[in-house]
Amino acid sequence: MDNNKKRIKIVCPYCGYKMPIAYDPARVVCQGVYIQCKGRKCKKEFEIRI
Repeated sequence: MDNNKKRIKIVCPYCGYKMPIAYDPARVVCQGVYIQCKGRKCKKEFEIRI
């Protein structure tokens, strides 16, 4: 990935923790991918929809 492109981090909708996952908004379409929050007290599962 080129360093000049903007990457956006995924944010947990429950606690606001910035996940260690990033995406390029110009190239992505995502639905049906579930991840678990890595926040200390949250740990809830949510779907990534971009």
